[in-house]
Amino acid sequence: MQSTNIRIKDIAKMAGVSEGTVDRVLHKRGNVSPAAAEKVNRVLAKIKYNPNLIARSLGKRKQYRITTLIPDPATDPFWQQSHEGIVEALEQLHQFGMSISVENFYFDITNHDSFAEQALKNLTSKPDAVLIAPLFYRASISLFKKLNIKHIPFVLFNTQISEAHSLTFIGQDLFMSGRLAGQLASMSKHAGKTMIVLHIDENLHNAIHLKEKESGFRDFLQKESSTTAVVSSTLSSHNPNKLKEDMGTLISKHNPAAVFISTSKGYKVAGIIKKLNPKIKVIGYDLISANIECLKKGTIDFIINQNPTRQARLGIQILANHLLFNRSFQTQYLFPLEVITAENVASYLMHAAYASDITI
Repeated sequence: MQSTNIRIKDIAKMAGVSEGTVDRVLHKRGNVSPAAAEKVNRVLAKIKYNPNLIARSLGKRKQYRITTLIPDPATDPFWQQSHEGIVEALEQLHQFGMSISVENFYFDITNHDSFAEQALKNLTSKPDAVLIAPLFYRASISLFKKLNIKHIPFVLFNTQISEAHSLTFIGQDLFMSGRLAGQLASMSKHAGKTMIVLHIDENLHNAIHLKEKESGFRDFLQKESSTTAVVSSTLSSHNPNKLKEDMGTLISKHNPAAVFISTSKGYKVAGIIKKLNPKIKVIGYDLISANIECLKKGTIDFIINQNPTRQARLGIQILANHLLFNRSFQTQYLFPLEVITAENVASYLMHAAYASDITI
């Protein structure tokens, strides 16, 4: 059903009954014939309304404003998927007739100062609630303190920071995600005793989410075998020729058994790696279209899917439910560590859209 602000009069028209009948059904006031009640309830079920919550929400006049603080989706397909999740959640809320608006504040994923600048703009815009991807630790801590002082609720997604005191965290356990990557890397049949963890177009020094993944990767491999060496490298993809040269030097020098790409940009180097040595296992993140193509072609062996669309969608849903109905939630929603291969990617994509979330 198309997104729209559905009112009592709209429900009445769809059910072919009077507005008074719809009002009595929503508020359980009786004096409604079984046939008329069935018509109304059929419409409510079709558009996935919860009659009790709808009745409560119809009396609310306040327009709530949620803001987000996320990397610029135009610069990264991973964050484009997060943006799509925000849009999906907002469309759902409007379909439910909820008075919620969303304003996005985008930062440069490689620039700490950009995050701090957008965080300040976000805060001074006086939001009712905020959805945050806290990729930069120090600037995030500063923002959390200010939000808590102002009693502005916020949700974290993608990256957990325990000191935040947020409503909840949504995402994966990134340390365990890194350990999973280490386990996948250890399956390599290549004789090399070195594993490479590769950060592409990222500043590892400031990026807490990447540090967690690398720590988990190292933890698994070093506990499994004391002879396994883990080499960390940061490369830029802005010059494709130089990237190819740098990747060739890295592979030639270390002869790795596996390469773990810590972000969604595995597609930028997967083909280069496999051309240099087809036996090297390549592990990446996220089901963006370019990575899926690499998976199908065999240049990426495993993808750990973080489901950024669902993470962001759930974050907006939780904030809306908190604002509208003062609902409380569990302290974290940890997503499963899903390993996608060429064999299961088609079936996964077919069913991924049907994952259930928190609704109004």
